[in-house]
Amino acid sequence: MADNDREAVSSSLRSLSDSWERVFCVRSAEKKDYSSGPTHEVIQELHRELETARNQLQVASTRQRELDATIASQAEEIERLKDVNGTSRSNGGLAGQGEDRNPVSSPGPVVGHLGRLVLGDDNAEFFAGSTTGVHFILSAQQQYQAAFTSREHFPECLFRLHVLQPTHIRGTSTGDVFADRRGGGSFGSVTSYQAQCDYIRNLGAPAIHGIFERYLQNWGSLYPVLLSKQFFQTLENIMTDSSLFLVDRGRVVPFLLQVYALMAIESGKSNNSSSGPAHPLNYNDITSNLYGRMPCRGDLSSLQALIIYILYLQTTSQHSLAIRVSGTAVRLAQSLGLHRHSRRFKHPPGEAELRKRLWWAVFALDVHSSTIYGLPRTVQLADTDTDLPINTDYDDLYCDQLSYPLPGETTNVEPFLHHVLLTQILSRCLEQMYTTTNRRGGVAKIHRLQREIEVWKQNVQSALPGLALIQQEIHAKRDNIHNRSTVILPSQHLDFSSLWLYMLGELSVMLIHRPALTFGPQEPQFVDSLQSCVESATNLVLAFEYAQSDYPITRLWPLGYHFVFQSGLMLLYDRWFEDLPRPPRAATNMSNLAPLICTTVNVLSKHAAFLDEAMVSGATDVSSATETMRTLRQTASYLHRLFIQTMDRESPPIGQSQNPAFPMEAPIAELSSAVSDLGALQSLESPALPEYAASMWPPLSIDEINQMEVFEFTDSFLIPWDS
Repeated sequence: MADNDREAVSSSLRSLSDSWERVFCVRSAEKKDYSSGPTHEVIQELHRELETARNQLQVASTRQRELDATIASQAEEIERLKDVNGTSRSNGGLAGQGEDRNPVSSPGPVVGHLGRLVLGDDNAEFFAGSTTGVHFILSAQQQYQAAFTSREHFPECLFRLHVLQPTHIRGTSTGDVFADRRGGGSFGSVTSYQAQCDYIRNLGAPAIHGIFERYLQNWGSLYPVLLSKQFFQTLENIMTDSSLFLVDRGRVVPFLLQVYALMAIESGKSNNSSSGPAHPLNYNDITSNLYGRMPCRGDLSSLQALIIYILYLQTTSQHSLAIRVSGTAVRLAQSLGLHRHSRRFKHPPGEAELRKRLWWAVFALDVHSSTIYGLPRTVQLADTDTDLPINTDYDDLYCDQLSYPLPGETTNVEPFLHHVLLTQILSRCLEQMYTTTNRRGGVAKIHRLQREIEVWKQNVQSALPGLALIQQEIHAKRDNIHNRSTVILPSQHLDFSSLWLYMLGELSVMLIHRPALTFGPQEPQFVDSLQSCVESATNLVLAFEYAQSDYPITRLWPLGYHFVFQSGLMLLYDRWFEDLPRPPRAATNMSNLAPLICTTVNVLSKHAAFLDEAMVSGATDVSSATETMRTLRQTASYLHRLFIQTMDRESPPIGQSQNPAFPMEAPIAELSSAVSDLGALQSLESPALPEYAASMWPPLSIDEINQMEVFEFTDSFLIPWDS
């Protein structure tokens, strides 16, 4: 394009020169016709034409100089892009060649990641980003193929573990959950406000009090969004005034959603009719009906109801609906101005404090949903200046004074504060390591994020004794993993919030370091991050074993079955690198592999057995639980198979002495004896594992994905990478 412009300028100059020659000839001829010389008018006209021609010549010369400079600048930019592309391809190894807004200022390996489609709710296509682990599984598949000289692809079910539906209890509700159903029906569908209020009255205020208190003891320390005084005042009004829903529907409907969502969470946690209502209800149908009837006028009560409803959707793994409700909660919170600092508004101290709690609860849910599903964040930290909640306990929205704890005292809201701080670190991790652009400079980002998470761990251990005790128990179990007599705390002593915060911290470490596994193995950061991922995977495996008696915690965002499996896969992935230089702290990885894989397989198989029991008792839908149970057992079986192949590959040939430091026969025997359902697992190995669904794209290798043509945006034009 630049050459054409230069030729156009030259042609314009030649045409201008020819025109001047013609003018000169004409004027010369005219001069011969005048006997007394040229007139004054002719001379003035010639001067004007001369000035015009000079101006045109100056403009053309200036344009030519600008074009020459542009051509030189573009040529230099193209050469620089070629150099950067060649450097990243030679140093990146497994790294994908992603886009970056400034390809020169951040040298070093490029973080590789991708998103793909998996089958979600009702077999609809569901986007899964890199935080779900799809890129890591493909990387592990590539390393497995190289280590075992195989062309085998990992089964498709491994890529969609995060969207399993183990407690899919839609019941008879197959229509639009937002429909306003007012027709007749059974009581379980609760088709009128009157029936909903009557059921609460029949259940009694003491039962609701008990459900509310149990929420505060567990979930309330992570999401302290309900205040007891306002909650029980509204409950009393409903108990005493049967016509309240007719005159104040805008207040009653959000409260009903709060109550029934709390009851649903309680029912899903206990799985025991003795602690729940006397008559089982279809909570999914009730809560979706109430959600569809929420008033258009949003207020704090409506936002409280949405947050509790999202927690219920998490525990029942209703993925698509949970994401939509989460987006509604974000927009409602922003429309209420919760994302701006409290000093911008004039609210009583109690209301100002509740607004801060609600905002950061919505922020945490948004970050966790982005993490578990690999989706972009809706809330950006740059768009909010809300300060953190105060470390205080209070129960009245309209209180004028807040009491602060004395030195050394703890409050019920303190776990929530550490939850928010950790979520902020996780949000920065998503912004810096998992965005489509801005994927250079990963080493420096990892170091900064790692320092932040280390500071958080030190602070939370000193502030929450329960978390420090859990960490102590898990580390003791890890250090004595071959000793069967080493046990952790009994299930009745589980500290729900501390255990979940511990697991979220380890998961955050893995998310910080896992992008470095897309670098080449020759990169120093690859080795360091791999060891950090192995350590976090070890702690997560033991924590999942620790938490398996508290079933819902496995499905609390952003935890899930996918991290159970990926923790075990990370341990095998580390083992598949033969000549990798390893730090001194990696010495225990070799001997601990067998019992850790044993624990991972046990956790997956026990969850499958739990679903089997729930189906027999009628506590969950048979069709969805059957598919989930089958997937979990296939996942456990496949992980067991990968472990056996790894041990067989490392076993010395017959006739050679075995290295006594790493005995191979004992771990395999230990695994076989420890897996309670090993017979069922082995029986699942012979049938063909699920193939890729017809609606999915074909199984591409990690190299094929990383070598796809990508484009780099510059300030003024789009330049394709040189292939």
